[in-house]
Amino acid sequence: MPELNTTSALATNDLYMRHRADIDAIVARYPIRQSALMPILWLIQEEDGWISDEMMKQAAEICECTPAEVLESVSFYQMYHREPVGKYVLGICATLPCALKAADGLYAYLSEKLGITWAETTQDGLFTIQRRECLGACSEAPVMLVNQELETKLTREKIDRILEECRQGKRKPYFTGRNGYRA
Repeated sequence: MPELNTTSALATNDLYMRHRADIDAIVARYPIRQSALMPILWLIQEEDGWISDEMMKQAAEICECTPAEVLESVSFYQMYHREPVGKYVLGICATLPCALKAADGLYAYLSEKLGITWAETTQDGLFTIQRRECLGACSEAPVMLVNQELETKLTREKIDRILEECRQGKRKPYFTGRNGYRA
């Protein structure tokens, strides 16, 4: 498999230069460079918490695809964010099994406690609430992702405990924050 051409535009690609070893290892796992797009997007998001237009352009350059192709992936998959998110992303399942187990009421409770609605972030930058499609744990409904950790059989009390653990820093943050959290 051909290596990335660092003598051309990639030599000025900030993303590539910061993560050269990781990106080279990712690209080496795939028979064609375009196939490395999703793990490279995840690398960006783990660092920044979201994927900006500039980072999409840099990912396109690395993967030898168009910025439009990168945007298609970022827009299609719920796991990618096109705008900054909080340190803790609370993804509430909004499909029928969770709705039947009162997920809407828990969303209303969470929304009231945090003072935000869907796709908003608290002013302190700690929390973002997102509507998610099926999280694959229907028998444990209602469920929500706290960053990448699944929480099941939610109650108001359990939500209070989760929020307090986040506020105390007892939960892993969503991203490493190369530029720091928006707090």
